[in-house]
Amino acid sequence: MVVVDEDIDVFDIKDVEYAIATRVQADRDIFIVKGARGSSLDPSSVDGTSAKVGIDATKSLDNLDSYERVNE
Repeated sequence: MVVVDEDIDVFDIKDVEYAIATRVQADRDIFIVKGARGSSLDPSSVDGTSAKVGIDATKSLDNLDSYERVNE
């Protein structure tokens, strides 16, 4: 799952990729949850559990002004 701000169109993959490329620091914005319930159709799961990943691609509240998008 990727979480983005309201200025990102979640239905436009390029917009979501832009948010990931410009707003994510891997060591603090990517989360892994081990032992989460997975799909029974997932052949990589063990006993119905799997790992899940979350990406926080939102603007940092410390410097919101730095995230002004440049139009091409």
